[in-house]
Order: sequence, then C-alpha cells, then structure tokens
Amino acid sequence: MDGLQEPSERAVVEGQVQFGRFGRPFVDLNLLDAECGIPRLFGLRRFRLKEWVHIAVVHQEWYLSLSVVDLGFLVTSWLHLFDRRTGKAFEQGRKLPPWRFHAPENLWGQQGGIGAPGYRVSVHHNLERQVHRFVIEVNRKSRLPAVSGNLLLHEDPARTQPLVALLPLGRNRPMFTHKSACPVSGALYIGNENVRFAPDRDVALLDYHKAYYPRHTFWKWATFATIDANGSILGVNLTHNVIRDDTRYNENCIWHGNGISLVGPARFNILKDRTQPWKIRTEDGSVDLELVPQGLRRERVNLGLVASAYDQPYGLYSGTLTDCDGKRHEVEEVFGLAEDHAAIW
Repeated sequence: MDGLQEPSERAVVEGQVQFGRFGRPFVDLNLLDAECGIPRLFGLRRFRLKEWVHIAVVHQEWYLSLSVVDLGFLVTSWLHLFDRRTGKAFEQGRKLPPWRFHAPENLWGQQGGIGAPGYRVSVHHNLERQVHRFVIEVNRKSRLPAVSGNLLLHEDPARTQPLVALLPLGRNRPMFTHKSACPVSGALYIGNENVRFAPDRDVALLDYHKAYYPRHTFWKWATFATIDANGSILGVNLTHNVIRDDTRYNENCIWHGNGISLVGPARFNILKDRTQPWKIRTEDGSVDLELVPQGLRRERVNLGLVASAYDQPYGLYSGTLTDCDGKRHEVEEVFGLAEDHAAIW
C-alpha cells in the first residue's frame, strides 16, 4: 500500500478534490467548492453534504456512543450508554431541523453543537492544542438518568497517527474522514454516579466526517482501540462501502504504537441476527477478527423518500493484526464497535 501523502492547504483546489490519505488534516476543508456535479442552486450542494461528529468512548465500566449528524434535511443526535457491569443500556436523542446544528468547519480551533430543551451537546476541536472537548448536558427523562460533564480527547500525532482520508464516492465527489484513537480524560455524572476517565487507561475513537454520499448508500464499519501495558495504542479502522475501487481508495488501517499501517479492502461476514458474532478480515490477510456483540444500538427510519436501516453492535474483538513491518499483534477480547448501515437519502 502507498504511504501517507502530504496535504495541500486546501482540500479542493480550483474545483478539483485532492484525493488520498494524508499525514495531517487540511487547514481549509472546502468541500463545498468541489465541482462534483451537484449544483449550487437553492443551496442544493449544501443540502447534499452529510456531516457528523461521532465518538465511541470505552471506560472499564461504561461504553458511550455520542453522535451529532447533519443530514442536510434533518439533524439527529443520540447519546447511548452501556453499563458493562450489568449489561444494561439506555439512550436519549433528538431529531431537529437542520438550522439547529452548527457543524465545526474543520479541526483547527472550530466548535459546534446542538441545543434542545433538556439536551445539549457542544464540540470544540483544537488540534493545535491536541485536544477535542465534548460538553454533555442531558436532563433526566422518565426513568432515564441525567448525564452531564466534560470529555477531553487527547490527540497527539506523535503518539498515534490519525487516519486522514479524502476518498472518491464518484467523479470528483468527495468523502472526507478524520479518525483517531485518543486517550480520554474528564468526568461524567451518569445519574448519581461520578465516572472519571483516565488517559492512561481509557480510550475514545473520534470520527469526524463530511461527504457527498449518493442517494443509495451503504457502509459496514468495524473499529476498536486499546491502551496496552506499555502505554501504546493498538487498534483498527475498517470499512466496506460504496467506493468501487477500494483496493486503491479505502480508510482501512491498523494503529500500533506511534505508527499506522494502511491495509487492504475489508470484508464482513454478518449473520441476519446482528447479535451473533461478526467476522471481519482484509483481503491482504493483515486483519482477521471476530466481534462478539454484548449490546446493539438499532434504528429504523422509513419516510418513503428517505429510509435508513442502522445497526451498531458493540462488544469484544478477538483475532490478529499484522502491521506493515510484519509484526503480528494478538487481540484478546478488546471492547469496540461496528456498524451496518443502508440508507436512501
């Protein structure tokens, strides 16, 4: 596989997208300038751009999935929590008109958030200071506990190289993703319980995403990260989606220490019952994993012109990873998540 490229200052230059996988983020993530066949008339290009921020936070006793998504016609957010001690999960979320969410323009000193009665999430990206800050204020609702506090995701490229990819969904039609495995600090009150996060033990997976997805879209995604006894990150990001040439263009990698290994196309073997084990491998043999789900987040939407079938299992990964230096890493029951999503939007 080719190595990481050095990006230009702008993601789109004279209308042309600078496709590739890069060693650092773009300063100007100007995807609205892409001449991708989507007209600007009546804001249609902005309407077609899908944007989100998602974090998966793994604590020894809790797992948290937090997402804020701008679909163009709708903003949706969820806060899903899983108590690893009891196996119980609960969730709060909101669906709002698009003007209720301001998406961060990039990762350099930008912020955004969503606010609704009893539900507020703010995001502040500041890569210059190597931190992403999430502030959560969710009120108690019926039998669901209140959740509030601050999470700090510490992204140091010298410790863990992020995956920065700008990939083609069609002719000059971009998908941008910045994915990183970050030690996490801070604290959350979950009901009356004060949950503290330790950066030498706990890890968060960040997915910052912008894309002109086609109307019919699918992806399968698998990811996890852990901090080993030496204080090093070990993890993966694997996706199979609508990109046709995923040998050349994919977002598949292994994080190991301060290195990143780009790997081949990922393939998923998933049973109809999504709670049964998932098998994930890459065609180049670098990754061979099994996910045993312990919980499942599921959402179904069918509004005629818009539909979505979304499953996000989470649980324990086991298997092997072989990095670009030929070193084999054993994975034994490491907590992570996966997704299977098909949409018409």
